[in-house]
Amino acid sequence: MSKDENSKSGFATAALVLGIIGVVLSFIPIINNAAFILGALALIFAIVALVKKKSVAMAVVSLVLAIASMGITLAMQKSFSDAMDDVGEEVSQSFDDMTGDNTEAILENDVQVDLGTFSVVADEYGLTETVLPVSIQNTTDEQTSFSIQIEAVDAEGKRLQDDTIYANDLGAGQSQDFKAFQFVQSDLHEALQSATFNIVSVSKM
Repeated sequence: MSKDENSKSGFATAALVLGIIGVVLSFIPIINNAAFILGALALIFAIVALVKKKSVAMAVVSLVLAIASMGITLAMQKSFSDAMDDVGEEVSQSFDDMTGDNTEAILENDVQVDLGTFSVVADEYGLTETVLPVSIQNTTDEQTSFSIQIEAVDAEGKRLQDDTIYANDLGAGQSQDFKAFQFVQSDLHEALQSATFNIVSVSKM
């Protein structure tokens, strides 16, 4: 066999080796970047061998391995990328849940907050007590803690005062009653009795 014939048949052998290595590495994240390159080289060498009509059977096998290594690499990278995107979205959502940026979604899907009527009552010693009854129910299927910020605004929309309720470790479907606005200055009693109470933000942990 001449030197020229050896070099021609060597393309098929090189393609086979590169194809096998490419397929093996294609399943390993990050490293499979190299697998794609090896697969591309194997594809080129296999095509050259087929064109030269040397080691045709080996060249065909190498061609299949080359295509497989590149295809698996692309599929694995897409899967890895999708998984990382999902993790990123979960982390972002968890952060937004804790900061209150997902208030509307939390109120719609995770918790029910019922605000009662603000009242000023004198106790048996003549001291006045203020209270806004608040009922909180965890509507999720797992134990969750909630932080609810409530504001009192006058008819013009001016905030008079705000308060925050902490419902810690509410079980699935569990509800608990709280008292908000218990420490209100006496000069605000009358204003708060005619005020509107709104939920400003809800965070969950």
